[in-house]
Amino acid sequence: MLTEEQINRIRAFNRHYTQVLGVLNKRTFDTNLTWPEGRILLEVGINHLATPMAVANRLQLDKSYASRIIKRLTDKGLIAKRPSPTDSRSINISLTDQGWHVFDDINQKSNLLIEGLISDLSAKKQDQYWKSIMTINRLIFKNGGK
Repeated sequence: MLTEEQINRIRAFNRHYTQVLGVLNKRTFDTNLTWPEGRILLEVGINHLATPMAVANRLQLDKSYASRIIKRLTDKGLIAKRPSPTDSRSINISLTDQGWHVFDDINQKSNLLIEGLISDLSAKKQDQYWKSIMTINRLIFKNGGK
């Protein structure tokens, strides 16, 4: 069992890493998207999530909250909605051309953020960082953090 000090150090790391990644910034990478909007856009693009329910499940969000964010992304022209061909009560979603453009921009800036974070580390320490992240993913997340 971890000591209170160990737990406090883990929590301090989480707070610091959240700050470094910009999770609490009002806008995602100088876009007009909030962090939740940017995250949903990335999930739809990366994991090809085709329904609001899939988005809510993947991100463990309340269905109505996920639907409101998807509606905002639709209103911004980044996500297209269309009726499901298999279920008339459901809709399918996908990124629009503009959505893919914003997706690519956020994805690239996110990669650059991580590259900048570790750029001052030696190749050996970068490998150590990578292995540490993979170890955390294996220990904490059932799907390896994918």
